[in-house]
Amino acid sequence: MAISLYRKYRPARFEDIVGQEHVARTLVNAINQDRVSHAYLFTGPRGTGKTSTAKILAMALNCDAGQGKATAHPDGTCPHCEAIRRGSAMDVIEMDAASNRGIDDIRDLRDKVHFSPVEGRMKVYIVDEVHMLTSEAFNALLKTLEEPPAHAVFVLATTEPHKVPATILSRCQRFDFRRPAVMEVVGVLAGIAQQEGIEVAEAPLTVIARAAGGSFRDAIGILDQLSTYSGGAITLQQTLDMLGLVRQDLLFEVVDLVHERDTQGALLFVERLGQGATDYAQFIKDLLGHLRDVYVVKHTGAVPASIAMTEDQQQVLRNQASRVSTVETVAFVDLLGEALRSVRQGSDARLEIELVLIKMTASHVSGPSGGAARLAETHPAARPEPARQRGAAGQQGTARQTVAAPGSKGPANQAAPPVPAGATPGADAQPAPTEEPVDLPATEEPAIEGAGAEETASPGATQGVTADVDHFRRAWPLVLEAVKKRQSGLHAILAEGRPESVDGDTLVIKFPAGYRFQADMVGRGENPHVITEAVQEVTGKRLNVVARVTVQERPEPEPREEDARILSKDELLLRLKQEFDASVIDDGPAR
Repeated sequence: MAISLYRKYRPARFEDIVGQEHVARTLVNAINQDRVSHAYLFTGPRGTGKTSTAKILAMALNCDAGQGKATAHPDGTCPHCEAIRRGSAMDVIEMDAASNRGIDDIRDLRDKVHFSPVEGRMKVYIVDEVHMLTSEAFNALLKTLEEPPAHAVFVLATTEPHKVPATILSRCQRFDFRRPAVMEVVGVLAGIAQQEGIEVAEAPLTVIARAAGGSFRDAIGILDQLSTYSGGAITLQQTLDMLGLVRQDLLFEVVDLVHERDTQGALLFVERLGQGATDYAQFIKDLLGHLRDVYVVKHTGAVPASIAMTEDQQQVLRNQASRVSTVETVAFVDLLGEALRSVRQGSDARLEIELVLIKMTASHVSGPSGGAARLAETHPAARPEPARQRGAAGQQGTARQTVAAPGSKGPANQAAPPVPAGATPGADAQPAPTEEPVDLPATEEPAIEGAGAEETASPGATQGVTADVDHFRRAWPLVLEAVKKRQSGLHAILAEGRPESVDGDTLVIKFPAGYRFQADMVGRGENPHVITEAVQEVTGKRLNVVARVTVQERPEPEPREEDARILSKDELLLRLKQEFDASVIDDGPAR
């Protein structure tokens, strides 16, 4: 049976360790100076060489080339080295703490550690994923780590050092294994491919290295799988197909489509992805990584080594980074992040990416500031915080000036005083309060179903937008949903009203009679700003919001003086006979 490539090409000498030169150099010096510690803690991401380094250390302590002493250059061919590489050495005990995490396992280790080595000169205990041990097991290991026998060395490996108790950490020399650079992984893969006779260019190796996420083991495993799949000659397309990744040119293309505000082209782009059987969730992840590269290049002015691309791709990336604004990139990343969270919660991935592209490509208000300004207006997350606060304050100020109409009968949450007969409406109106009042003009005509449905905004409205109230009425359910995402309580209040008219840059929302409280809440605090953003998100128009309440058609008539008088028994009977043609059935004495 053939040995997998990652086992076949596991490092056998300190010189073979790639990306961890600080660890290798320290251990070599410790061996040469006869200062090997009794306990080491190797920490770092998976696949970075922790276990391999521990085995090299075990070979260095037991290799025959040292002639009874430790050597920094184990030959790898002596019986001790070969047994350690095969995992059959009796003096090198490998223990998986994930499956042997109890106190009984550590007690067994503690009892046997005092026995002398069977074959070599040193016993080496390699405890992998040591953070998985229980608290009792750590306590049982503590004394042994503090005072082990002279012939024993402990190597503890973990990916989560923060879970290891401080009492254990203080008794070990700690080495942090860093995640290797992409080009370091590419170099290792290229060497293996050359020795194995695998035909592969640099571009597929770069894709493999990035997909491995800094793990040598994962990268070599992918190379092994691809060589089997391709029959020995690996192409870029085969690599992308097997890994489910997106071609770099597609990522450049979609960012250009968004920058050019090409909604049609963006939707057709998604259709092409579907025809190519692209995983949309993976596309979102790859696009997020590409946008990260864009803003890094834009703000550093260079392509860092962590961004592994060909020279041609690097030039394209520089050009794209110079064109795309920071606001646009941040908004794109924010929307993609929300889409990815929705996909993880069960939403359709294709729908989510289409919605993101529609929001990013929809052109709203044109102006000299260009796409960045348009995006900053339509996507509040991309707007700097101070500017957002100033916008909210300005919005509230506009609401205060607009809704405080002459003739208002005081705050909307107070009942209007009765109007005496013959009095002129509005004659006894109270002064406008300092809080956000609601526009409740006393002379307003009663709301009639369908009246004003054809009203449109004047052509001279701010931002040059002609708004049709029918458009807002059709879009009102979507506006309510957008408000619900921001403030569910405000959604319940706003659902009682409906768009009545558009006056310039002001959207009038009409509430039925008796809904003064709901209308008053529309103008409170941040509510006008929230509604304005929801309207803009759905319709693309930024309008101020004013709430009005329908007044009664006519006041209740005052009772006449004679109606207010208490009738006598005879007068009551007379009235009943006149009005209802009633007759007396029993007029006996009262009981």
